[in-house]
Amino acid sequence: MCGICGFIGRITDKSVAERNLARCAQTLAHRGPDASGSCVTPSYAFAHQRLAIIDPDPRSNQPFLDEELGLAITYNGEIYNYRDLRRDLLRRGYQFRTESDTEVLCKAFACWGIDSVKRLRGMFAFAIHDQKTGTAFLVRDRLGIKPLYYACADNGVVFASQPSAILQWPRVRSQLDSVGLSSFLSYRAVFGERTLFADIRKLQPGTWLKITTQWHEHTRWWDPARPDDSGDFSSLETLIGSAVSEHLLPHTPVAALLSGGLDSSILAFELSRHSSQKPTCFTGVVCDGLYDESHYAVEVAKSLKLAHVLVRLPGATSLDVVKRLTALRGHPIGMHNEAAMYLLALAVGQSHKVLLTGEGADEIFLGYSRIFRLSFDVGRQALLTALPDVIGRPARRHIGLPKFKASEFELFLARYTYFPQVEKLELGTSAWRKDIVHDAELIDWMNSAYHSGGATPSERVRQFFVRHHLPALLEMVDNTTMAAGVESRVPFTDHRIVAMALRMPFSEHLRWRHAFARFQAAFAPIEKFSETLDVSKAALRTLYSNRLPASVITRKKLGFPLPLGKWATDQSSAPFRELIFKDSPAIADYLDVDALRRWYARRSQAASDTFGKQLWLICNLELFLRELSS
Repeated sequence: MCGICGFIGRITDKSVAERNLARCAQTLAHRGPDASGSCVTPSYAFAHQRLAIIDPDPRSNQPFLDEELGLAITYNGEIYNYRDLRRDLLRRGYQFRTESDTEVLCKAFACWGIDSVKRLRGMFAFAIHDQKTGTAFLVRDRLGIKPLYYACADNGVVFASQPSAILQWPRVRSQLDSVGLSSFLSYRAVFGERTLFADIRKLQPGTWLKITTQWHEHTRWWDPARPDDSGDFSSLETLIGSAVSEHLLPHTPVAALLSGGLDSSILAFELSRHSSQKPTCFTGVVCDGLYDESHYAVEVAKSLKLAHVLVRLPGATSLDVVKRLTALRGHPIGMHNEAAMYLLALAVGQSHKVLLTGEGADEIFLGYSRIFRLSFDVGRQALLTALPDVIGRPARRHIGLPKFKASEFELFLARYTYFPQVEKLELGTSAWRKDIVHDAELIDWMNSAYHSGGATPSERVRQFFVRHHLPALLEMVDNTTMAAGVESRVPFTDHRIVAMALRMPFSEHLRWRHAFARFQAAFAPIEKFSETLDVSKAALRTLYSNRLPASVITRKKLGFPLPLGKWATDQSSAPFRELIFKDSPAIADYLDVDALRRWYARRSQAASDTFGKQLWLICNLELFLRELSS
């Protein structure tokens, strides 16, 4: 895993381009501490920061040039089936000078063209330039495991693993995008092609961008709504085992995150079966957390006879840690477990370069019962709105449905949104309120993204999470672990697993606990029956019921053990609050500070986790704006 950046287009002054490229690459140095390289020609400028995992030989350093084929590539990621592809290419007469997957990628492009990406299994983002045709491509993997951004610049296109690198290129503005900013506050992420910056775009998962001297063209080469065949696997367990096995290194031990929950325990089990080395499991223990699941992790590691390290994380919400991570990421922190993951990755990095995590299982196997039960909410609302208001309204209020008759999409937003538009308007400055008064662009995009997912509410919410929520989560994992110089690998996002899971009926993933559970849940708030009357990730629980301790299989899913409602009002958030209330806050360009004070005074009287999450987003946006201005 590495950091890449560059420019594709006409270069008239090589020395100027080299200086510009060096500034871009410097912002990515943390992503690749082992080696760096660059190459500037009249038609492209590529740079690379390398974290050496496969074939550490310097001949595999990048940018990688194949003068005979006329190809140059700068690439971030791992191709897990590169050995199979290499054997195929050798049979076809191609010769290799390294053992790297980078050279395999280069030769595969020469053999099969851009469609070669459809043969790849792995995580990847790369730029490749073909000197013979004058054509270049930016390419991103199927699920968006590896990030890739780009911007139009004078005479060409500039690209990088992080927006912060692109901003170092001349005349790429750091002006913020109002819609992107609104999206971050509402959903903790910026969806679609947008970013927080008006000039910078995100290459979508499963997409390539073809660049010629005359035009640019996007092509969606993989879509979870039309997944390709998952392969000849007799069972889901066989497929998961195969994916984990491919994510291992033949001669180097890997580490794995083990929370004691279902997903990470499955990874630990498969590691114990498939690793020829001795994998080590790491568990983060959040100091002052609401609860401590580490004893479950200890139980799993002991039952599987795996080495296990407990890492205490005293600074999971430390201002200094959050500031450092924000500077490295070049993006505000949206999820409150990011700083903890960064600290844990730093500990892992003392002994390992590769870390397996369970991200993706919740999105693919329906782990969020509260949201994936949307079709149940649609049915409940239809029933209650048919009743007289004197009965229906109190019942809707009791179970947490909107007072008014809401559409399916409005019900989805009610469950998914962190900062509703009405609260953003309450806190916004007059200038920013004009920009987001209707949130029309954002809501229109969300509406289109949601409704394009399938024919039923269940399919629509399922596809939204795989196509949009999951890439945002994977970007967080990538940037957070790479900030510590550690490569994260996510076996559950193997596209064959995704294809198989999406073909399975909804009821196999999310089922009721017993015959009467559906009726008991009909008039209960969803947070009361979620994972109490129903079972999330039922397919995985059934599959591994005889493989893992019962405490893992039957336990309700728990989130990150940091109560943000408590954080928002105690001393641990005081340094953050001083930034927005006592200093001259950068966020004053967007949020009215007096309105923010009144909002905090009112909401802190009965601080909920929802309020804490909102304050977390505001404070982290402030830190990001300060970092940007510096």
